[in-house]
Amino acid sequence: MTHSYRRGSVRILVFVPLLLAGALLSGCSDDGSSSADGSAGSGGGPDASPTSMEERGLAYSECMRENGVPKFPDPSEGGGIKVGPDSGVDPESPEFQTAQEACVDLSPQGMGGGGGTLDSTKVAAWAECIRKNGMPDFPDPKINGGSMELNLPADASRDDAELQQAMDSCRDKFPGGGIMMKRGGGS
Repeated sequence: MTHSYRRGSVRILVFVPLLLAGALLSGCSDDGSSSADGSAGSGGGPDASPTSMEERGLAYSECMRENGVPKFPDPSEGGGIKVGPDSGVDPESPEFQTAQEACVDLSPQGMGGGGGTLDSTKVAAWAECIRKNGMPDFPDPKINGGSMELNLPADASRDDAELQQAMDSCRDKFPGGGIMMKRGGGS
């Protein structure tokens, strides 16, 4: 089987807030959170929590820094957060894992409401849908609480057009949670 991934740098870790998860955010909200820029909303009340991908990403980044990952980056435009080998952030460190658990309600992936463990049946159905929609070598995700880990080939790219098309086609099967993509081969 062949891969149609674009060439990427080896062993880079990318924390991926799927843009398709934006639809999931519409029903998610936290209470007690302030907006990322500190401005007050016109209505106040429960609508003061971050709602856009950018706002959620910024709130999540700030939370990660406050909870032991001082070099955690701010999101790029669109809410994407990239953690690479030169970022000074180790996603496999105990500090990162602890901060991630503390910040789960702010995750830009729409894991509001306290997180919880993903349903393995839903994760498997989503992965199978991705495979049937143009990505036959898409790996089975490893469930890690409220997120999934994908071990992709070294030449994989989350920006691959075929991958994005498959994810868009499988939006209705997305199990929620976050996705951690590891590139660099492996099994």
